Amino acid sequence: MTTNNPSVLPRRFLRPLLFLGLSQADRSYGYELAEAVRGFGLNIDMAGVYRELRSMEQKDLLSSGWEPSDNGPDRRVYMVTDAGREAMAQAVADLGLARDQLSAALESVSVNNAAAKTAE
Repeated sequence: MTTNNPSVLPRRFLRPLLFLGLSQADRSYGYELAEAVRGFGLNIDMAGVYRELRSMEQKDLLSSGWEPSDNGPDRRVYMVTDAGREAMAQAVADLGLARDQLSAALESVSVNNAAAKTAE
């Protein structure tokens, strides 16, 4: 999902979108997750991503560890825990519900605008 205004999604979508990024691979690095989230249309900074990842780890939704890198310093890799898998499933369901509700609201506005123009 790309938009002309990449900051259109509220920050509260960061955690579910991080889960979506993690759902595409068993493990991922913070930078890779930030790029995935940006690809979903949320304009975020790396500090925000790492704050959220730390919060998710403190809540036992993620675990992490250091892996050596061939071309630089060691990198922290994040993996979803069993509790995180449950939270991920709920986050995906919540995003689907939000999508459906927003689609219904936008459809209603479009229908009402079309009816108003026809009445003119």
